[in-house]
Amino acid sequence: MPIAVALNTNELPNSIDHTTNQFIVDGTLTLSGSYPANGDTLSLAGLGIPSNQPPNLVEIFEATPAPGPASGYAFRFLPGTTQANGLMEVFNGTTQLVAGAYGAPPFAIVGFALKFRAYFPKFV
Repeated sequence: MPIAVALNTNELPNSIDHTTNQFIVDGTLTLSGSYPANGDTLSLAGLGIPSNQPPNLVEIFEATPAPGPASGYAFRFLPGTTQANGLMEVFNGTTQLVAGAYGAPPFAIVGFALKFRAYFPKFV
């Protein structure tokens, strides 16, 4: 099942930051289902971004509430050919995790939120 994506509308007066060359958006990711081998689909389509290009950069980070602990995983975005077919990879150190259900070993990814910041080209 793909990762659910939502914009953080409470962090800026407008959830899309209009800079000179790109649109910058902040949001949350909700993991559900299972992590397939080689990455989970991360679609950023349908968010109202006024660009039809895939993002130039997506930063994914853990937002662990106090007192923690953090999961220790690293998250990486692999761009696709459209906004709808990117992937999120999960690493434990330098090793990508194998397929498995979120919340079950080795995926102790529960009790925290994943957030992202994506940069889209401004031209359409």
